[in-house]
Amino acid sequence: MALQTLPLISECTAESCAFNTEHTCHAPAITVGNVQDPLCDTYLTAPDKGGDPKATGRVGACKMSDCRHNEHLECHAPGISVGYQDEKVDCLTYATA
Repeated sequence: MALQTLPLISECTAESCAFNTEHTCHAPAITVGNVQDPLCDTYLTAPDKGGDPKATGRVGACKMSDCRHNEHLECHAPGISVGYQDEKVDCLTYATA
């Protein structure tokens, strides 16, 4: 079985996140979902910026088993967008099967 390349976070508009710089996520890998909502579980506000500023974040795990891009709790979308949905930071690429 070949190892899947983790999907890139193409854009993140959650500017208050410690891993966000100029709409780019720099977390090594995020986790999406809390089973009922496609929240970015990695979203964090902090006074210091985190992550590798030379790297673009990826999706490490997804708890949204009803998403069409989800296989065995792994995201298989070519890339995702993260941003505000109803005042929460969500995966905007989430779509039900």
